Amino acid sequence: MAHLSQTNFTSVCLINHSCATESHIAFCGLLITRVFFILQILSKDQIKSICRAIIESGKQYARRKRKPFPLMYSYYGTEYLGAAHGLSSVLQMLLSYQDVLSGAEKDLVWQSVDFLMTQEQNCNWPAELGAIIERENELVHWCHGAPGVAYLFAKAYLINKKPQYLDTCIRSGELVWEKGLLKKGPGICHGVAGSAYVFLLLYRLTGNSKYLYRAQRFAEFIFTEEFKAGSLSVTSVCSLFEGLSGTVCFLVDLLQPDQSEFPLFSVFV
Repeated sequence: MAHLSQTNFTSVCLINHSCATESHIAFCGLLITRVFFILQILSKDQIKSICRAIIESGKQYARRKRKPFPLMYSYYGTEYLGAAHGLSSVLQMLLSYQDVLSGAEKDLVWQSVDFLMTQEQNCNWPAELGAIIERENELVHWCHGAPGVAYLFAKAYLINKKPQYLDTCIRSGELVWEKGLLKKGPGICHGVAGSAYVFLLLYRLTGNSKYLYRAQRFAEFIFTEEFKAGSLSVTSVCSLFEGLSGTVCFLVDLLQPDQSEFPLFSVFV
């Protein structure tokens, strides 16, 4: 822990903006780990410093690029919005630690949440800021699109109970029911299990058994000959996000839907 305690998180974040806010590899990844595993790997002061660094980085980028909203980030030059690389997961992690934020910092985060809601296009979100969704090439993945962005609005709803956030999650679920049987494998990043996790999320948010039924139907589809024939083969078999490990997590969560959580992406704690 000594090296962590001596780290100036704000300086590191501002020096390497392109990767410092990417949810899998840097500061948001540290926050995700602490939320999911309930590990005391960071002190409250360190968490506050990380959150402040992430917010300051987003402020500076938005100001430099003259964005009409308070926080924005880029990953290797692209302003992603989705859960794997984009704005939605950064905001979700900041909401998870809003108890360490100042009033002004909370305002910036909530303004950004509401901005992201305005980017919805027919119940979905483009992969990157400013893009127009082409219906024939629409991405309905956890990594890019409604199946991942929904978790941000679920977290927002759990915090302040404003119905517009829950309504956004429900619209996302309807899109997934219509278009979420993907051909990129069974995984949770851009596969069928990742889409189906939205139904388990909605089941926990609403208690409506309709969503559990839909999750079960998606699970059944994974084992059909139609899926096996039309789906891309899994190359990283053991990968949590792109392989079968995440799919197994989803199938286990079907057995305990009241405790289900997308791996490493908790909104209920």
